[in-house]
Amino acid sequence: MAKYLRYAEVRGFLRSPTPDESPANRLDYLSGCPNWFTGAAMYFRLALPVACASVQKLNIYGCPVAGTLCSESVLGIADVWSQVPEDAASLAGNCPLQQRLVLDLAHAAVQAASKRFDFSMATFDAAYQQVEANDYALEYQVGKTKTSPDKKWRASVWCRFEQQLITELLLTNFEGTLVSRYPFAQADDHCLGQLTWEGSDTIRVPLTAASGDPHWLCSLDGTYQFVYPKSASGSPHALYQHATMLLDGIWVIPDRLTGLALLHRSAAAGYSHAIKRLARETANPFQ
Repeated sequence: MAKYLRYAEVRGFLRSPTPDESPANRLDYLSGCPNWFTGAAMYFRLALPVACASVQKLNIYGCPVAGTLCSESVLGIADVWSQVPEDAASLAGNCPLQQRLVLDLAHAAVQAASKRFDFSMATFDAAYQQVEANDYALEYQVGKTKTSPDKKWRASVWCRFEQQLITELLLTNFEGTLVSRYPFAQADDHCLGQLTWEGSDTIRVPLTAASGDPHWLCSLDGTYQFVYPKSASGSPHALYQHATMLLDGIWVIPDRLTGLALLHRSAAAGYSHAIKRLARETANPFQ
């Protein structure tokens, strides 16, 4: 049996209290606002995990006719349906209202689940208040703040969501005053490892989502470099992987010029996927 509730997710809005994934059972509450989820995401991040003997994950749905219902836990997963307004017209294109709706939905569902599965609401209540106070912002630190070997600087990695995920390196002096803040990636804490200092002027941040020791080297002057050691060997497959990351912005900030250069090298070595991708890029240079 579960010992902690570790995960919770607002999965959408349904016409009836059933986890039916068909389009016919879906309600369109969240149109045109990419930030609708940030309050609920930060709420769960702040509150979880909590001790719980019988459930590990909650799948949460909004439903106009549900009242509040909570299923039994099956393999540590339970579904929760919570009441939402039947008419969503006032929410269309209104991000603050959508953020509030989703946060309230999450909180009501967790309250129902806490009664059924007997876990504490203390951290959830505190998280709810903090999310409201922070205006539904999704911003969090990845790993620990590390001090440079010469004790002059402190570096930390932060993720925040605006119109998309932005990963930044924050550099402060030893007194805690912010010196620089610059984006270097599009990756979250599931993809990044703990930063380390390499000497007193370079910070290394590993990308743990890919194999082969990929990492960023960030300098005190605000410049950075994404290093993918597998492509340095000249392997056509690795060159293609590296190119795809840069062209599509997978984990990294997009860099079309470098990505195309790597793609050309892979294609020149006869790698079929690179040849096909290069043909598409040439046909649609501004895609």
